Amino acid sequence: MSRMRVRLWASVAMSLAALAVALFVHTPSAAAHAYVVHSSPSPGQSLASSPGRIEVEFDETVQLIPGGLTVTNVDNQRVDLGDGRRNPLHANEVDVDVPKHLPKGLYTVHWQVISADGHMVSGAIPFGIGVNVQSLQLGASEQGYRPGFWMVVDRVLTYAGLALVLGGWVGLRAARRSLPIADNRLGVRWALAGWLALFVGVLFNLPLEAAITWSIHGLTAFAPRYLARTLNFTVFGYLWVIELMLIAVIPAVLAALSTAKPRERLATAMIPMFALPVTFAVQVHAFAEPHPILPVLAMAVHGAAASVWIGGIAQMLALVLQADRIPGPDDERLRKTVRSFGWIAVACVIALWLTGVYSALLHIPTWYALDHTEYGVALLAKLGLVLLVLGFAAMHALTARPRRATYRAWMSLELIFSVGIFVATALLTNLPTADIRPGPVDAVKRVGPYAVHLSITPNRAGSNLFVVQIAKGGRPDSAIQQVELSLSSGSATPSAASVPLGARAPGTFSARSLALSGAGAWNAEVQVLTDDFQVLTVDFPIHVGT
Repeated sequence: MSRMRVRLWASVAMSLAALAVALFVHTPSAAAHAYVVHSSPSPGQSLASSPGRIEVEFDETVQLIPGGLTVTNVDNQRVDLGDGRRNPLHANEVDVDVPKHLPKGLYTVHWQVISADGHMVSGAIPFGIGVNVQSLQLGASEQGYRPGFWMVVDRVLTYAGLALVLGGWVGLRAARRSLPIADNRLGVRWALAGWLALFVGVLFNLPLEAAITWSIHGLTAFAPRYLARTLNFTVFGYLWVIELMLIAVIPAVLAALSTAKPRERLATAMIPMFALPVTFAVQVHAFAEPHPILPVLAMAVHGAAASVWIGGIAQMLALVLQADRIPGPDDERLRKTVRSFGWIAVACVIALWLTGVYSALLHIPTWYALDHTEYGVALLAKLGLVLLVLGFAAMHALTARPRRATYRAWMSLELIFSVGIFVATALLTNLPTADIRPGPVDAVKRVGPYAVHLSITPNRAGSNLFVVQIAKGGRPDSAIQQVELSLSSGSATPSAASVPLGARAPGTFSARSLALSGAGAWNAEVQVLTDDFQVLTVDFPIHVGT
């Protein structure tokens, strides 16, 4: 290996190492679509006097924008002291001070924070001073970003460009068996078109994120002050700079250092872009996990595998369209080339399934959430499209001696429906995960001869109906003195609430309460006192939605 080539690969290795350090050491630990897990005062809480300080705790690190935490009275007049800030000791908590002598009345905490994907998340938390807010059944509200048309278009352009670049790098090499890269003009053009689409997609992602983050519209998103605020105040801005360096700056340096032929320089310049799936993975839900390295790595592998698979199909189609240049009286060499890439495609599909199932287990808590949330429906749509594309691939892969027309037909269909996969992926990376709506709790546990059935509806932060049914020997047990439910959050600062349940029928006790004050992991402990003074204690781990 020449000294120049050694230096070239050393530059690539150092670039990727620098990217890893930048992402996992300097990037703030935040993730998409934060939600409140605890607040003080809690939603609907009635206080005897002013709390002095309002605290809101999230499930992840957040960024508080200027004026993003305020308190208003019933006339929508601000009553806070204007010192909203992120807690320096707890990066997932924001707080603001209020006067020590607030008058009696109903108040509302309004919060706006930025998640790692640059999207604004906002909500409101009502509380009262000297007012019975519980009787009003007022709970917290939260509103997150939903992807708009132009955001989906931009993400599809970015993902398609990445696929043509990464898949182009792999596919051009697989196609050399039939057509040298120097003669594969269509394949090279498609790879260059992919780079251009990727560059434009990432470039326009900055004003789109600025529009979402600062709630602005039209050409205002291109105003320098909003672009600068997005770059300076959001994690997205930090990653955007890294992505532009991986797409334009580092490839240009590597191409200049390379002594290879022009088309080989193109292949060398593509190498840094294999790190882009990592930057994309850091901006989605995987980084919200308590230990994010494995989820982020899984999503990076998922994105890289999908890009190589779909982009490689495009290169095989480009090869087939240029098949007349391939010498030989038959198509045997072409078939061998396509089949050799087929093994690469199989490996990519296996990686896609493994990482996809892992991600689904992280973000879809229940079967109910799979078809009752936008995230779950988008995931099902993506799964259906992937199966459809695999079916098209099988049509020519299982044919004994496919003709060029067969390849052209089925590969064209594979690419057309791959656009739908990119659309579903764009939605998944921007929608809140299915954790926001796990569905009602309906669980049964046995303690000796007793069966304790707990149901919580709708199982969201705010007002819920709690029902406990106790059966003995398969029949409702009427020999019960009292039932109490203790709820404690496992996602926030230690907090607990007790809910006494009233008898509604033999063995059935219920109550409506605002005890679930935040989303995330909770524990519901059912305490039952029987007529013979026997105490039954049953724990139900639950996941509460927003």
